[in-house]
Amino acid sequence: MEDFHARIDALDGLEPKAREEAERRLRADFETELAILVLDMSGFSVHVRRGGIIAHLRRIRRMHALAAPVVRAAGGSLVKCEADNLVAVFPDSRRAVEAALGIHDALATHPGGPSPDDVLSAGIGIDFGRFLLIPGKDAFGDPVNVAHKLGEDLARAGETLATDEARRRLGDAPDLLAEPVVFSVSGLELVAHRLTRRPG
Repeated sequence: MEDFHARIDALDGLEPKAREEAERRLRADFETELAILVLDMSGFSVHVRRGGIIAHLRRIRRMHALAAPVVRAAGGSLVKCEADNLVAVFPDSRRAVEAALGIHDALATHPGGPSPDDVLSAGIGIDFGRFLLIPGKDAFGDPVNVAHKLGEDLARAGETLATDEARRRLGDAPDLLAEPVVFSVSGLELVAHRLTRRPG
């Protein structure tokens, strides 16, 4: 991560032609095309106020322990677990969606205790595209930003939202229901799909 940041910082001191070449090398070293999943736990402020920060940190640790094996089982790789977020990448949209739905199942079926505050839930956003990836550390780019927006700001508890591009790459997906939803975000119109399993 330090090397990546150092290479970004070094761009400021370069002439335009040298900067263009350095940026090309950065893209060659770090750019990838994958599905990206961003999870954000629901009810952070409410749970911290009711139960205190230590109780919520326990909830976050439980979420990580439940979600990480689901990510790996679906063929994904964890990028980072930061605060009450989880970021993971997958070779394709199908595996990202399988992981998202599996995570929702795992959180819903493994409560940590009898209190309603013990129940874990999250919103998840998924996009597909080209972005910069530092494996196991961080990711940067438009698909990353959009997945964060969907997972953190727009998806409700227990909900998976995928971009039009991520949904398109699922193909027919007869086992899934995809409900189109349109959001207005920072003056931009964002088309997404609310994904659920088809009953039966």
